[in-house]
Amino acid sequence: QRRHAEAIACWEKASTLDPNFPTTWRNLGLAYFNKRGDADKALAAYERAFACNPNDARVLFELDQLHKKRNVSPADRFAHLKQHLPLVERRDDLSIEYIALLNMLGRHDEAYSRIMARTFHPWEGGEGKATAQYIAALLGLARKHLDDGNTASAIDCLTRAQTLPHSLGEGKLPNAQENDIFYLLGLTQQRVGDAIAAQTSFSRASTG
Repeated sequence: QRRHAEAIACWEKASTLDPNFPTTWRNLGLAYFNKRGDADKALAAYERAFACNPNDARVLFELDQLHKKRNVSPADRFAHLKQHLPLVERRDDLSIEYIALLNMLGRHDEAYSRIMARTFHPWEGGEGKATAQYIAALLGLARKHLDDGNTASAIDCLTRAQTLPHSLGEGKLPNAQENDIFYLLGLTQQRVGDAIAAQTSFSRASTG
């Protein structure tokens, strides 16, 4: 019935009756952010919820999402999740956030190793996330190889980026946008003197 104020009042009273019950604090965190727009109170509530039960991977995921909404830096988010790696590894969504942060921080080798070591399963809201990080890791590795003059390894990474392994839990959509892959592949082919292949790749990059 959308009686948000009354619900919040009940949870606040419950938190005084039993201040160590984590679900009350999680509920308050959700309500403070989603219904009151109070990010500071939401953060305090979520931190309290996680302190009450530091083995709750779902609360850790939601706390990290709150950090993201509050524009906490990727380095600080990564440091926080790294402190709780066993929890991170329990969930596909948390694992993808951790891998995404590795990619953001330029640690593409680690991101690729982690994504290939895990078998992902489809989850609501997770469509395309594992595949996006797989491609991001390989693009990052390809750029590094290109900067180092290792064109063969760069082409290998860009070729692998065009095929999604079954362990990602989803296939490539017919309208998948691969402009970045083919643009970088064109640059690499151009560098090794294969003008015809480069032109083909640039054409594919321009059409999507």
